[in-house]
Amino acid sequence: MRFRARFAAAVIPLLVVTAACGGSEDEKDDAKAPGVGGAADATIGASGGGSVSSGDISADTRGHTLVVPESVDAYTKSGPGTTPGEKEGEGLGVANARAVSGVYNAPGTDPGNPAKIGGTRLTFNGFSGEIADPAEALDKYLADVGNKGLKGTGKAQGMEIRPVASARTVKPAGFEGALMKCQDMKVTHSRDDGTPKNGADFRFPVCAWADYSTLGGANVVVLAEMTIGGNGVPQDEVAALTARLYTTARHKA
Repeated sequence: MRFRARFAAAVIPLLVVTAACGGSEDEKDDAKAPGVGGAADATIGASGGGSVSSGDISADTRGHTLVVPESVDAYTKSGPGTTPGEKEGEGLGVANARAVSGVYNAPGTDPGNPAKIGGTRLTFNGFSGEIADPAEALDKYLADVGNKGLKGTGKAQGMEIRPVASARTVKPAGFEGALMKCQDMKVTHSRDDGTPKNGADFRFPVCAWADYSTLGGANVVVLAEMTIGGNGVPQDEVAALTARLYTTARHKA
């Protein structure tokens, strides 16, 4: 049985990393990327992958495709990102997969706080097609986050991206008919040859949804934290943004 608990968005230093699902414009955006949109409460379901199933998904979610919105709340599209390949979608369980991606920036919210000056970046990518088992596709998507690297093109030398605790099933306000989970990821830098590390260790959250025709996810990274370290934005804030993407990116085919 699922339980529901409401928790308020924490006020944490905000900034951005274009994680797992990458973005081709990352490096030039790092210098200009902006803060985070307004947080919304998220309802937490049972944790882990075994508490929900594809039976919880509405049959009306079949026959949809994805587009890339020009904005997501306070975030404005800054580039196309690194679009995943259709074969990747097939491997996640999306038949006849079609892929989309986008990178978004939001303005900094507190010039007096070094962790907020650079702002935050949201990276979105997703697939549309036919998904026989959305619950399995969602778990595969989150499990693959650490393999993509920050640019979406694979792991960088001297850098590891690993999950923190377990993914949680969430249901933000207004999100209906699909499954959503969120997972915190930790980026760790190391140098086997004893040279100084390039960048600080930090965390970022990723939230993703799945239904019978779409699979999509969003990462939000606090840009300054890539240099000074930090715990990232709250999961419920990213869940709310991902729910907004679910509403605006899905269209009837």
